[in-house]
Amino acid sequence: SRCEMKRLALLLLLLAGPLLRAQEEVLSRVDSLVDNYTAFISRESAEVKKGECDYLIGSLADTVMKARVASRLYGIYSGSRVMGDESVAIYLWDKWLSDKTLPMPSEEDWLDAKMFAEFNRNSLLGMQAPCLKMRRPCMGSRIFPRPGRNAIIFFYDTDCGKCKLESAVLPSVMKDWNVRTDFYAVYVGSDKSKWRTWRREFRLDNPRVRVFHLWDPEVDSDFIRNYGVLSTPKLFLIDSDGRIRGRRLEVENLLQLLPYVQ
Repeated sequence: SRCEMKRLALLLLLLAGPLLRAQEEVLSRVDSLVDNYTAFISRESAEVKKGECDYLIGSLADTVMKARVASRLYGIYSGSRVMGDESVAIYLWDKWLSDKTLPMPSEEDWLDAKMFAEFNRNSLLGMQAPCLKMRRPCMGSRIFPRPGRNAIIFFYDTDCGKCKLESAVLPSVMKDWNVRTDFYAVYVGSDKSKWRTWRREFRLDNPRVRVFHLWDPEVDSDFIRNYGVLSTPKLFLIDSDGRIRGRRLEVENLLQLLPYVQ
């Protein structure tokens, strides 16, 4: 297949690397080859990408080359905008990088990768969504997402500029949402008056969508780790089986995922 031919060509060039003139020149060339190859397989599934990463890294004997390829692959998939690629980055961390057998460029890079894995592994695409318990505006609390219900979880902060923009766009997008869904607007801050103002101004006029306003100022639910909320906004789509069908979503992409929960 074209994929196998491309992979073989890349591997031959990587294996020839030690024969080239200067190490830095070799490593720079390696980066370029890996970039081109991952672009070539960008439309493959996450499982195929994991297998290709294993093949490339495992086929190399030179430790410096193996480490360079592993770190480059990790950087590509941890920073990818393709939904689901983060699982490839975590796979690379767990199998090749976490024990430092293949060193990353610096200790800071290693610590960043460790944090990325820790704060993303609980909410990967296709996984069962973590259940959280949070406070409601007045009395009581709520556990969510609920079994048998589609859910959208929107983590936001009232002082976040992008959150304000997405909050303004959400009502127009959600008016076309035609499946029964629970919408959880989760405030990640601790200013009750700002939260009250945001709730008053935010309206979703769609009878199929029930809106729940929640917060957890003491972070008792550990939502930061469970859903990787290190920044805002964060938008997740969860189907009625409780599985994550969309993560790190942009509001304008939400309707594209509607068939997955219908």
